[in-house]
Amino acid sequence: MSPLQIFIEALRALNGNRLRSALTMLGVVIGIASVLLMLSVGDSVRAFIAKELSVLGSNQLIVQPGTPVDGGVRRRAGEVPNLTVDDARALAQLPSLRGAAPALQGFFQLHYGDANSNQTVLGVTPAMMELRNWQIDRGVALDERDVQSANRVVVIGSLLARKYYADRDPLGQVVRLDGQPFTIIGVMAGKGRTLDGTELGELVLVPISAMPLRLARPGLVHYISLQARSASQMDDARQDAEELLRDRHHITGDKKDDFAITDLASIAETGSAIARGLSVGLGVIGAISLLVGGIGIMNIMLVSVSERVREIGIRMAIGAKPRDVLWQFLGESVVLCLIGGLIGLGLAALGALGINALDKVVVSLSTQHVIVAVGFASLVGLFFGYYPARRASKLLPIECLRQD
Repeated sequence: MSPLQIFIEALRALNGNRLRSALTMLGVVIGIASVLLMLSVGDSVRAFIAKELSVLGSNQLIVQPGTPVDGGVRRRAGEVPNLTVDDARALAQLPSLRGAAPALQGFFQLHYGDANSNQTVLGVTPAMMELRNWQIDRGVALDERDVQSANRVVVIGSLLARKYYADRDPLGQVVRLDGQPFTIIGVMAGKGRTLDGTELGELVLVPISAMPLRLARPGLVHYISLQARSASQMDDARQDAEELLRDRHHITGDKKDDFAITDLASIAETGSAIARGLSVGLGVIGAISLLVGGIGIMNIMLVSVSERVREIGIRMAIGAKPRDVLWQFLGESVVLCLIGGLIGLGLAALGALGINALDKVVVSLSTQHVIVAVGFASLVGLFFGYYPARRASKLLPIECLRQD
């Protein structure tokens, strides 16, 4: 028989036992859907991590206060600021670093005329925008004159601009931060999140010298962003920064550092490891479902062979060869799995839509994923359908025709 005839006969046979066929392909449906979601979610999580880190900039290191000891009690990391603007200036001179940018962070109520909102505010220098690759959509960015003169100017995110200045130009408008007036000079572009999870579109930037925070002493900062000159110099940059800060903070011998340096690349690796673990977990579920579905297909095909012994005998008696019978039953197994694979593909697409509705990551089924699904389904059908099909092809016509 031609492949088309095999396909048509397989559909007729499966249509004759619809309920049994549906229950048989259930394992394949779940397995294929799991495999597809495994691939799609894994790819999407890795893409999400790469996108978020691109907002932070490449080759980034973050210096934060460590865990100082006060009266014999170890205090919480970052509770007592011990980094300074002078530390940042010294770090910026290291040959392994492209730059260093100090930052102050606070949570304030901002007044936009009659409206107000609670926002995370960052006090930064112009170097921060360069190191983080933050872009300006409208207006201008903060510059060194703003920092030196402690000018009360502010750059806001695009979401805030649309929300509070939808009907007018935000540039030149005055917002009140901690009761003090600040003039908007720029609107940031892009989306993403900062280190503390703040949406970039809701960020508020002011000169670090104009930040309305009351600190223990002038010049203290909450953290310092560093950028190595290249990915290959990350270890050197980290070591150089550690040695410089230990020297500036008079830390000698075995004394614990009063600062901590975090490599954002390690955060990306951790995220990728989580994504791989998620993929492996879903893959195991998919593999088990496919195995169970394949065994179920083999069992049903063996039952089908025993029920259709007389049909097999008649086919052979009128000229069908053993290989024709083999291909007939093997075709039924493959078609059964292909239909299950297509249904599984539909379920995976619905699952992707459900995940996308959460608005956390974007999951999409690529052409490669569809090919994998069809390929997996075909292999399952061939592997588990071969033994029943071969058994049917080995039957003798005369013995088949004797069966009732």
